[in-house]
Amino acid sequence: MKLSLWDTAGQETYKSVTRSYFRGASGALLVFDLSRKQTFQHVTDWLNDLRQIAEPDIVVVLVGNKADLATSDTENNKREVTRAEAEDWARRNGVLEYVETSAKSGENVERAFMRVAERIYQNIQAGKYDLNDRRSGVKGPSAGGPGGRPVRLTADKARAAAGGCC
Repeated sequence: MKLSLWDTAGQETYKSVTRSYFRGASGALLVFDLSRKQTFQHVTDWLNDLRQIAEPDIVVVLVGNKADLATSDTENNKREVTRAEAEDWARRNGVLEYVETSAKSGENVERAFMRVAERIYQNIQAGKYDLNDRRSGVKGPSAGGPGGRPVRLTADKARAAAGGCC
């Protein structure tokens, strides 16, 4: 499986450009900063835009980033959004899952991407996408895909053990 990833920055100044990336998207990670409640409050707006423009079956995972700032040390804890609050939002909004990550340490970054890729693959197997439609974010064998080769979705354990996200 080949994923094309677009980081749309989430800033209002890029909103018009961002919408063009939503067309044909099969999956999305909605990322907010755990240490800034304001970014969490804007996730609903981004999800609404995404659902208006993207495919109806788009796979969405909510990601709370900067988990490294959410420590058990109450004095240094920068968390402004609780796990329970984010999980509740994800459940109420029909989002596949909530994952807390740290781009700094690499914690759970691969997991977030894998969850989206796994569900997209399940949707392919269930026939939810027209693999011959160029507007679809998913392309099949006749559109230059792998052509019948099995797809293995497994985490790269060696890279994960080394730390880092990419």
